[in-house]
Amino acid sequence: LGALRRAAHGTTPDLIHAHLAYPDGLAAVEYGREVNRPVVISVHGHDVREIPDANPLWRALVAQALQGAERVIVSSGDVRERVRDLGVPDERVRAIPQGVDCELFKQIGDRVSGAGGWRLLYVGRFDERKGVGVLLEAMHAIRERRDDVSLRLVGSSPVSGTAAEFRDRSRNLVDCVEFVDEQPHEAIPAIMAESDVFVLPSFYDSFGIVLVEALACGVPVVATRCGGPEDIVEERLGRLVEVGDAGDLARGILAVLDGYAKYDREEMRRKVVAAYDYRRVAERIYGVYREAMGTDG
Repeated sequence: LGALRRAAHGTTPDLIHAHLAYPDGLAAVEYGREVNRPVVISVHGHDVREIPDANPLWRALVAQALQGAERVIVSSGDVRERVRDLGVPDERVRAIPQGVDCELFKQIGDRVSGAGGWRLLYVGRFDERKGVGVLLEAMHAIRERRDDVSLRLVGSSPVSGTAAEFRDRSRNLVDCVEFVDEQPHEAIPAIMAESDVFVLPSFYDSFGIVLVEALACGVPVVATRCGGPEDIVEERLGRLVEVGDAGDLARGILAVLDGYAKYDREEMRRKVVAAYDYRRVAERIYGVYREAMGTDG
């Protein structure tokens, strides 16, 4: 709250937009009351999942923030349900996905899918909760079926030594699994363009923006039914599998490879640009601002 007051430099904003319900959102609501201005809060998953479940006090504070906002922006159906459970009426909730720069994430080069073997890609934290261990188990099952599939994992470890542990667990896959250190954001599109299937086996994701980035590059995806991906992945974009099930993950990946011809890269990109390009997302957020300020239309 003090930071908000200082940031205003003695002026009064027309509207306050906070990201995360607590503590940022609660501070924004308090400040909005002080200066009599509307507040919009964007929630991103952790703030309406882990924090409210931690203890009753935090749940009450999150609910207080969301109920005090003029509008609440959610990124997926899963997040909408959690916001509803915290007492926010549907008429004050707006579903707007996270945006992707589709000028950065696009098809690069003319790689022929499957040429020289099929390449799977994972980009994210080397973390058990992101399903990396499950993915390595799935690779063992896939290699029992066919020997033309490889996996590249790009990312970093949230805890020291985690990456080494995953490398140890992939010793029997040394000929087909590659670990790559975290790369700059602008380097990821080229890495995606070199892959045939993007895999995100998370235990929970409120959205899954990396799926959208892969699809913008024309790469079909395999993801778990863990919250956000259900709103993104449809039949012509990839497959959804069960959380924590290495067998189902392997079957999903193999099904995409077996039916690869049905995935039209241009069609995937068109759908992503229409729904997720950040310029269009920004227009929708601006519309929410107009609603919150009572100037819509």
